[in-house]
Amino acid sequence: MDAIEDLLEFGLTASFETLPEPVIERTRLAILDTLAAMAAGVRGEGMTGLTELYAGWGGTPEATAISAGRKLPMGHAALLNGVAARAWDLDDVHEQNTCHINANIVPAVLAVAEAKGGVSGQEIITAVTVGAEMVCRLSSAPRISFSETGSSMSYQCGFYGAALAAARLLGLSKDQTRHALGIAHARVAGNQQGYLAGAMTVRLMQGVAAEGGVLSALMAAHGLTGSAEILEGRFGYYPVYHRGKYDRSALVEGLGRDRWLMLEPSIKPPYPCCKYTHGPIEATVEAVRSLDVAPEDIESIKVQVTNREVHDLVCLSRERKWNPQSLTDAQFSLPFTVAYAAANRGVGLDTFQPAGLADAKARALLPRVEAVLDLAAQGEGRGVFPMPGVVTVKDRAGRTVQRTVEFVKGHPKNPMSYDDVAEKFRLCAALGMPGWNGAELLIDSVCTIETLDDPGSLVRLCQSGQGSVCAVA
Repeated sequence: MDAIEDLLEFGLTASFETLPEPVIERTRLAILDTLAAMAAGVRGEGMTGLTELYAGWGGTPEATAISAGRKLPMGHAALLNGVAARAWDLDDVHEQNTCHINANIVPAVLAVAEAKGGVSGQEIITAVTVGAEMVCRLSSAPRISFSETGSSMSYQCGFYGAALAAARLLGLSKDQTRHALGIAHARVAGNQQGYLAGAMTVRLMQGVAAEGGVLSALMAAHGLTGSAEILEGRFGYYPVYHRGKYDRSALVEGLGRDRWLMLEPSIKPPYPCCKYTHGPIEATVEAVRSLDVAPEDIESIKVQVTNREVHDLVCLSRERKWNPQSLTDAQFSLPFTVAYAAANRGVGLDTFQPAGLADAKARALLPRVEAVLDLAAQGEGRGVFPMPGVVTVKDRAGRTVQRTVEFVKGHPKNPMSYDDVAEKFRLCAALGMPGWNGAELLIDSVCTIETLDDPGSLVRLCQSGQGSVCAVA
């Protein structure tokens, strides 16, 4: 029996009453954190043109797209809010799985809930939980690197997770939900080429996955059919996208009982860049502060890279990573993020604004950053995450300091509290929606989502004149 049957059964039978309290609280954080990323991303690169395109098509006003400042068809809203959630790369990440999780699920769930109406806060939490668990499970199974296959689990697995969550909220039967997942399988897309090109597709495909899942469920609700044996069949997900190299137990072991993978993603601090640069960023800051050295007096910065996937993602190609020309290049550049951290003693939301990208001191340091590849500890398979940030800074006087940071704030072993994520929301809202005064209401609403009369309207709380980037009437 295809493992999709276990995931399907779990997704439709899970209930709020059976969810462990840590799972409920982690989902609450995921909702607020994703809304924070969406609020910042409303003015992210490419959002104006994309919003004008989708809003210009019109359609039935069902769910709020923050960037449009009004309701659009639910699939359109899910796409725009999903792209916004990934626009600054501030959304949560399962580091071991190399997969973004809730930017796929939360925009889809909130769009369907708002469009349908009458969805309880408990049901929203449950739908987000099962969708996120689906994405985590699917992305945990491959035993071959994206450096070999080019597959992006952040987008591909998101199609299935969003489809399952949407099908649940829409009240689809088990057969209909299987068809929804089969349709998602036929539609699934996403690869790593956008990272190599420094392209906007890195964030665009996150919204495409959210929209794809919603539309797959809606198609199944209207009688369209999809394949079975979705994951393990001859042309299932793992044979096609991962060359048949996967661990089936990762998909089903302890599912919905004593093993919850959705507890494992890291919530990002307000560093709007690839998660795999965060450890090196913090280790660099600690080393520079210890030396108390000015940027111009730094002779070299050596970063130990112990994982092939990390190296390929944030160090290749050398031409792009040591001289980033686009926002995406810089966000996924280990040398740029480390050089900026050394020059400015930190990285923040302003780092990837035009002035930060052009920072003269950071640019001058780039040639002095070296990524030292050491795969001795990786062993077989994909290696272990998070990759520790091990950085050695040497100044021109010959002094040397090495610092190591393994678990950055937000990792499950160094977790954020609700207050921590609330503060992140405030910072993100100030970036994306300056002048908006609704942050505290939104933070309080998510905190008490189970008691809200209309929790599907959470996205609508973010709507404001300051938030809209769309010029289409």
